[in-house]
Amino acid sequence: MQTFTLLSHAIKSGELQLFTDDVKVLELKAKNQRIDLNIVDNELLKDVLRDSVGAKSFLKKFAYLKNIAEELKNENVTITVSYKGIVVLTLGSDVKTNLSRLITGAKEIEINNLRKLIQMGL
Repeated sequence: MQTFTLLSHAIKSGELQLFTDDVKVLELKAKNQRIDLNIVDNELLKDVLRDSVGAKSFLKKFAYLKNIAEELKNENVTITVSYKGIVVLTLGSDVKTNLSRLITGAKEIEINNLRKLIQMGL
């Protein structure tokens, strides 16, 4: 079971803020099978993806996200990923398939803001 799926089972509702060196890097809100993840500092996300995926290519990172998104959909969980308050990705069950399916190859991933996603350095 992926970390995000475990997280959705462990946290039914609530909010969490993560700081490193007194700088906010992450905000998490959970409620009703939905997790909203706001990344304030994209270096954290880059480090997590580099450590867990070990790949630097855009497509390999999306292959990793596809596995997470499929499992989330099977568990009826949705995660929205925001960058500085702007939603860039939606993963899991509440995804509206659109043209992003052509980019990602997954019906469980919706790219909400491609420009911000690229700014994040994903």
